[in-house]
Amino acid sequence: MSQNNLVRTLYIGFGVLFILLITSSCSNKKNTALTRFYHSVNTRYNIHYNADIAYKEALEAKEKGREDNLSQLVYIFPKSMDSLGASSGSFTTTIDKTTKAIKLHSITAKPKRDPDRRNDAEYQAWIRQKEYTPFMDQVWLLLAKAEFQDGNYLQAVSTFLYITKIYSTNPEIVAECQLWIARAYTEMGWLYEAGDILHKIEIAGGAPEKHKGFYALVKANYLVYNNEYEAAIPQLEIAIKNEHNKHQKTRMKYLLGQLYAQLGDKTKADKAFSSVKGMSTPYKYTFNAQLRQIELDDSPAKTKALSMLSGMSKKSRNKEYLDQIYTSLGDIYLEKTDTLKALENYRKGVKESIRNGYDKAMAQIRLGDLYFLKRKFVLAQPCYSEALPQLNKSHHDYPKVALRSSVLDELVVHVKVVEEQDSLQYIAQLPEEERLRIINDKIVELKKEEEKRQKEEENQRRIEERQERISSWDDINEQLFDQSNKTPVAPPVITQQGAATFYFYNEQAVNQGKIAFQQQWGNRKLEDDWRRRNKRSTGIFDEVDTAQQSDSLDTEAHRIKELQAQNEELNSPKNAVDDEYSVEYYLQQLPLTPEAIKESNVLIEDALYKMGLIYKDKLQDMDLAIDAFNTNIHRFPNTPNLEEIYYQLFLIYMRLGDNNMMATYRSKLMNEFASGKYAGPVSQPDYEWNFRNMASLQDSLYNEAYKAYQQADVETVRRNYAAMNTKYPFTDLMPNFTLLNALTYAQVRDAGNLEANLTDLVKKYPKSDITPLASDILERLKSGKILLSDGSPVTGFDWSKAYQGADSLLASKGKILQYSDTLDVPYVLMLMFKPKTIDRNELLYQVADYNFTNYVIQTFDLSFDTDPPYEVLQMKGFNSFAAIRSYLSKAYSKEGLIQHLDKAILVVPISTDNYINVLPRLGLEQYMAYFSEHFSEQFPQLIASWSGKKYVESTQPVVIAEVDGAKKESQAEELDESVKKPVTIPQTPVVPEKPVQKQPETKVNDRQITGDDLLSKDQLQKAGEVNDVIDGISDVVSNPVDGIKSLFNRYKNREKLTKEEKQALKEEEKLRKEQEKQQKAIEKIRLDSITKIEKARTDSIANVEKALDDSIKAANKQAEEQKRLEEKQKEDAAKAAVKAREDARKQKEADRKQKEREQKERLRQREKERKEKEKVKEQERKQKEREAEERRKQRLKEKR
Repeated sequence: MSQNNLVRTLYIGFGVLFILLITSSCSNKKNTALTRFYHSVNTRYNIHYNADIAYKEALEAKEKGREDNLSQLVYIFPKSMDSLGASSGSFTTTIDKTTKAIKLHSITAKPKRDPDRRNDAEYQAWIRQKEYTPFMDQVWLLLAKAEFQDGNYLQAVSTFLYITKIYSTNPEIVAECQLWIARAYTEMGWLYEAGDILHKIEIAGGAPEKHKGFYALVKANYLVYNNEYEAAIPQLEIAIKNEHNKHQKTRMKYLLGQLYAQLGDKTKADKAFSSVKGMSTPYKYTFNAQLRQIELDDSPAKTKALSMLSGMSKKSRNKEYLDQIYTSLGDIYLEKTDTLKALENYRKGVKESIRNGYDKAMAQIRLGDLYFLKRKFVLAQPCYSEALPQLNKSHHDYPKVALRSSVLDELVVHVKVVEEQDSLQYIAQLPEEERLRIINDKIVELKKEEEKRQKEEENQRRIEERQERISSWDDINEQLFDQSNKTPVAPPVITQQGAATFYFYNEQAVNQGKIAFQQQWGNRKLEDDWRRRNKRSTGIFDEVDTAQQSDSLDTEAHRIKELQAQNEELNSPKNAVDDEYSVEYYLQQLPLTPEAIKESNVLIEDALYKMGLIYKDKLQDMDLAIDAFNTNIHRFPNTPNLEEIYYQLFLIYMRLGDNNMMATYRSKLMNEFASGKYAGPVSQPDYEWNFRNMASLQDSLYNEAYKAYQQADVETVRRNYAAMNTKYPFTDLMPNFTLLNALTYAQVRDAGNLEANLTDLVKKYPKSDITPLASDILERLKSGKILLSDGSPVTGFDWSKAYQGADSLLASKGKILQYSDTLDVPYVLMLMFKPKTIDRNELLYQVADYNFTNYVIQTFDLSFDTDPPYEVLQMKGFNSFAAIRSYLSKAYSKEGLIQHLDKAILVVPISTDNYINVLPRLGLEQYMAYFSEHFSEQFPQLIASWSGKKYVESTQPVVIAEVDGAKKESQAEELDESVKKPVTIPQTPVVPEKPVQKQPETKVNDRQITGDDLLSKDQLQKAGEVNDVIDGISDVVSNPVDGIKSLFNRYKNREKLTKEEKQALKEEEKLRKEQEKQQKAIEKIRLDSITKIEKARTDSIANVEKALDDSIKAANKQAEEQKRLEEKQKEDAAKAAVKAREDARKQKEADRKQKEREQKERLRQREKERKEKEKVKEQERKQKEREAEERRKQRLKEKR
């Protein structure tokens, strides 16, 4: 053999060896020193490096796009602008890259054990770990942090929990994960869970030294959220000492001052605010710290504070903070009871505000409160409506502002209608010359305003052009500088910072947009033609600026608009003029005909009535309500609302205690509306007592009726309903009475009347709270369900029993509905448990892990469902009764699934047909009784668990008779068991909450690599015989040094063989090739089997990941529902508190008026007594004069 052939052969061997080494190191299925090193380096300096850069960029952009509201309490970690669970999308790149790194470079396979180190504790601990890529812990942590910063708090918590399981032996990683979990719980408002984690860390000896500062931050943040300010201060001071970020340290110092101020420690608060100031401190922190220090002034005169605030208002650099300055001035004057000065400064704060944010809203709320107390509701309405969008729902003023804004929005619509229609009628009645003069003056005013607006736009356009020219010169200078600079400029890098500049991620920009929209359009509902308010009617003669009017789009407002549209059609030609600078444009809106005036009066009449109701019921202002109702009666004596107005005035005077006026309107109701709905109740002898105690009376009657309903006393329920319907048909509890009356027909099995009464209830009270329940019962009736099965009186809603008398629940040909005992049909295994008693994710993980471990070929679909009062984990994939029987038999073994599940879980096997068609109608209890009766022998352990008994295995074998169709299934199961035994697949950890995003997988050919795959036939022949080279390559791969020597020796000895030996060698080679061919065929069959098994396992993992994702979504939805419920409860409580305060104020006002009336009565009585005394004295004086005259006359007579 030539020297060239030997060299070529050597090259071939080394090439094969190199290719095999590279190929083996790229796979993460092998665990060797080489693969660990390769994947660690690739992860650290490639994927993780890029993911970390993307994370830092996204975090920086997120922090820059968020502004702190320094007028409120500043939190250590700024509150996320995104709602709970809503992803901002900024950290998607980091999440994708870390997920890719975990999928491609995570090594979980166990390495080959070293038998010489079996007694080495450190080595054994290393063997027991679950992740072998050295740098993978940082990848997992970065993934969880990115999910947290992205707003996916539940997902982040799940990932952190999984990290603690993977790296349970690393205390630093576990502690860091626990702190992040506590922080996530705090952000979600789960303060109990966050406190529990922090408490456990303290019990365990505290956080590691590396995380002391982070622990102080998380603990202080939790305490601030929990309103434990005094306990938060020490932790906050520790966090400030350990903080290296200057901006964050400034924020925490400012927060420290706020906490001291909240606790009333003004000295320390002043010191903390002073520490905020500095040369490098942003001015907004310096300004707000100085403002907070001024607020700490507790001198009675507040002279120094007023002087400092006045000085601050004159500085040009404080121009954007004028709203805060004037609001503080207004607060001080209000504290000094100088209301006029307070109003003046609040108005300045609103007018001078250029930020249109939270601080302007505070000035508007205070201004609105003062207007509201003075009953200037039209002026108060825009204050509340503009301030409301700037407040979070958690703000303490939000319930009050939302309530008043809603009520005043509704009120102002009617006030504006009255003012506008009165103005239109007034102008319509003027002489034509005067009318035209007013219109022309209006047109001139509009033209002036348009010219002024155009000039402002022109000036703004010039300013923008000038700035554009300046920026263009800057660009030219920059280009010249760049050309002179020889250093090459890197191309622009597209980062994730653009996500934070997106308009809807900037909370301040969104709020400013809302304010700008409302200033121009008012409150608009999302609907077609939202820009149109009153069609062509513009309200031009209204003295109040229409730009600040709110737009209520309730039913009454729609009616008003329809009437206005009709009014326009009556007064305008077919081709209406739309030019607002034309006289005809305004003339066509005036009610110049009797029909138009009539329609205008209808608008005024309806608006006055609605104003009276709002004053009485929503504002609790009886004086204004009386004035509105009286105005309605005086202007429109024949109003169709006259009976309602009389009744409302009757109630108002009864509440005020004015018996004379109450009797007057009672008499009007009885005489003028004798057949009306109010005449009967007010004609009762004890009517006043009935009306004053109506609330308690209707509650008492309803409770009595409900108890009678529970006791099946049908007559009492119907009697109370008839009495209430006759005496008080307008009571709020009439829908409840109606429902009870309808359900009495269900108690006597009168399905026709039940459905008729429920239908009448839904039609009569469509907006009642009880209507959804009635609608639900109607739907259940129509779907074949009713309240009971045998007609006995019902005391609750039991939908689990069938109504045997209803045709809808009878099977075909009149048979009673019952469970089917068919066995050769698909079955479902239900794991049922009460809500919030079992961890759904943990249960899903246990079941999936058990199925992966014990059933390699067969796959099961797992999904959660709700079947009140249970939550259900459904397991599908059982084709017959025998399949589910085999599964449960194994599950109830000593090492089976059931032994590891919570004892509160109810295991129920059921056929798909029974589950869908019969179980919802007959109920779970009847099914369990049916199953126990028919399958107790096949499932003794299951039946024993249902009854709460302990199952004891019998010493005698139990013979289970095979049913038809089940033997084949059993044989198939035995075959499956034989296939499953020799196959072992390592268990892959399943991430319980964060499914790893699937990347395109590269198919790997699992067959053995031969020489034909690496070299051409010509190359092999030049080096020697093909089979010899293949053997040589195999030896080289197994032992590189000895293999290469053997390869050379083989070619050296081959030349010495005889012809017979060569022929025998060929025969031997031929036989070996046949054996190899057979071996390859066997190997192919084995590989195909493994491929199928792997595919089935992959499908199962995908199904479980889908189920996990569904459970996460359900948990997120449940958390959101809980949060909405809590917010609603808070709102209701706040409304109740506001109403209580208003009631107290009204009561106080009534007491004051009562005292005034009593004082006037006393003065009148005193005046009367004084006059009587003077009269008596005058009579006595006259009598004395007469007597004196008589005596004088007598004396004169005597003298004569």
